[in-house]
Amino acid sequence: MFRRCAGLAMGTLVLSLPLAARAEVSVPTMFSDHAVLQRNVSVPVWGTASPGETVTVEFVGQFKSTTADGDGEWMVYLDPMPASSVPGTMVITGTNVILLTDVQVGEVWVGSGQSNMQRPLSDDCAAAAAIADAPNYNMRFFNVTANGGNVSSTVWEVSDAASAPAMSAVHFFFGRHLAQHMPDVPMGMITSAVGATAIERWATCAGSGSLYTGQIVPLQPFAIRGVTWYQGEWDSRGSQDSSKYYWQLPCLIDEWRTDWAQNLFPFYVVQMPKMGINSVHIVRDAELQTALADPNVEMIVTIDQPGSDVHPPCKDPFGIRLAMLARQFEYGQTLLARSPFHDDAASYLDGDTIGVVFDNVAGGLQSSGGPLAEWEIAGSNGTYFPASALIVNTDTVEVSSSSVPNPVSARYAFSANPVANNLINSEGLPASPIREVTPGQVTPGEATALHVVAIDGTTGELELSYTPACNAVDHSIVFGPLGDVSSYGYSGQVCSIGSTGAVTGFDPGSGNAFFLLIGNDGAGIEGSYGTTGEGTERPEDQADSLCAAMQDLSRRCD
Repeated sequence: MFRRCAGLAMGTLVLSLPLAARAEVSVPTMFSDHAVLQRNVSVPVWGTASPGETVTVEFVGQFKSTTADGDGEWMVYLDPMPASSVPGTMVITGTNVILLTDVQVGEVWVGSGQSNMQRPLSDDCAAAAAIADAPNYNMRFFNVTANGGNVSSTVWEVSDAASAPAMSAVHFFFGRHLAQHMPDVPMGMITSAVGATAIERWATCAGSGSLYTGQIVPLQPFAIRGVTWYQGEWDSRGSQDSSKYYWQLPCLIDEWRTDWAQNLFPFYVVQMPKMGINSVHIVRDAELQTALADPNVEMIVTIDQPGSDVHPPCKDPFGIRLAMLARQFEYGQTLLARSPFHDDAASYLDGDTIGVVFDNVAGGLQSSGGPLAEWEIAGSNGTYFPASALIVNTDTVEVSSSSVPNPVSARYAFSANPVANNLINSEGLPASPIREVTPGQVTPGEATALHVVAIDGTTGELELSYTPACNAVDHSIVFGPLGDVSSYGYSGQVCSIGSTGAVTGFDPGSGNAFFLLIGNDGAGIEGSYGTTGEGTERPEDQADSLCAAMQDLSRRCD
């Protein structure tokens, strides 16, 4: 029923009661001295005991009791609590008593990914000052990363000069910035990251999922506010198929949210900075498209950071930008935390010029220095040429080139290591790179943002949501099981049927993948996605009649 806890935290006080010999009550080490519990939500507390044993949890005036099930597992939920930096004692009573001291209530964030989330504060360019500053903020660290990935023996530590050096630099600066702007709210920072790891190791839906099951699942369902994610370097290497990131990142986010069972918690992504890795610009765009498609996913742009080292030496700007997103979207503070993102629907074609319109411009678009650079434009043959670009009003850049008299599309800073990108908003936040803007036509990432919401196992009805580009009038959605798409007669123009749709006719007992195909006027197949009978989304790459990039629904291939 529940995941078994791995043991008691070191230093936790356990008192044995004079009862007959039975299995002692125990809790996972997320419940240890100095823990931070998430404010304003129901807080699960769980563990193991003897089957049938009564367990009571007491904390700040709340008393919650339950009985361990047949497997000896139990869980209670504390009622939502306001933030409090007053040290509290949690008392867990069964045949023995566990006392957890200095437990506070505040904000809890999980930081995960690969080496750039893993790298410790001690390696940062500002290490000395940051470590000296660590005791000045009410932060607590649950540092799985520094404990070799072993969740079961990790305990909470108070932020000080001894604990801070091993903490993730990005996550430290993220928490510190929040603490600076919310000094009365304790900050609990959980970090679980491993260097040189592909995204497939962090989600079972994306591949092996070994690190997900080993270093994330044991944290669940500890109450959290959200997740920060810094990963993608490994998936940008030439030996990897970077286009998979378009579906792997959304499926990872969906899996984490589903398994954590805390609704659609915010997921903040660090877009890859400059680096000399083959396909990092593909991963950057996949990160952008994920953020655009999911209202609870935000992304910071880091393409303006100096150098091209795969490990940027100074992580303070990364942590601050992530924290700015949280301040705006989670805590209701007044600021602009988003970078400029291009608006496909508002962009336009005017003769030999393409106008690219941006959101999140604050007081207006600007150059960080010199004429706008890193812009390119292409005609119908898809060959891009360097282009001139001018800011023509607060939110629009017009792009043109004498080499392309009849332009079709434009792009910006779409390379692994652009050297002269300089478009920013009035807050100094850099514009995200753009893979392609194609005014009046299907644009990358918009026509095919499809998500299976539910499958009714009795009626076979499939409910899906999709985010079409409403100028994509040549596209239809076709439904059916693998190998027999034509047997289902549903199709329709995506923009004429709104933002959600439902289809009946799927046989829940067939065990086959349910298929979604994107077609161009019912002729060329442009992409596909499958789901199991249980509703789990997965890519499908076994049908050779489909296009070569069938996993990548954010790109056309006609």
